[in-house]
Amino acid sequence: MPSPSVSRLQIVLRGLTNRCPNCGGRPIFRSWIKLHYRCPQCALKLFRSDGFFLGAMVWNYGLTVFGCLPPLVALHMMGVISLTTLAVLGVLVGVVVPPVIYPWAWSLWLMSYYWALPHELPANAQDDPNVDEDE
Repeated sequence: MPSPSVSRLQIVLRGLTNRCPNCGGRPIFRSWIKLHYRCPQCALKLFRSDGFFLGAMVWNYGLTVFGCLPPLVALHMMGVISLTTLAVLGVLVGVVVPPVIYPWAWSLWLMSYYWALPHELPANAQDDPNVDEDE
C-alpha cells in the first residue's frame, strides 16, 4: 500500500495550527465562531453532516473541564485560594474559556477525525474511487 500524501504527523501539525487537514491552507474560519463550510483553498468539506459538531463540543468541554479546572482545584487544595474564590473562578472559567478556545476545539476535532481516518482526505484518496468526501 502506498504511503498517504498527507501523513498523520502533518494532520496533527495542521490541527494544532488551525489549518485545513487536507491542504494546510488557511483560513478555515470565516470569523471567530464561524467555520467555513468548505476549505477556501482545496474545497474540503469541513462541516461534514448534522451532528459532526459534537466532536468539537467534546474537545471544548474536555479542554475546559480537564485542562482549566484541575489547576484551580489544586490551588484550593494547597490553600492558595479559598472555596469562594474557587467557585467564582470555576464559573468564570466555564463561561469565558469555551468561546475563547472554540476555533482551536474545532481544529482539534478535525485533526482527531482525520488522524483516525486519513484515507478520507481527498489528498489521500486519489487512487481509491470508493472514497466519497460527501458521505
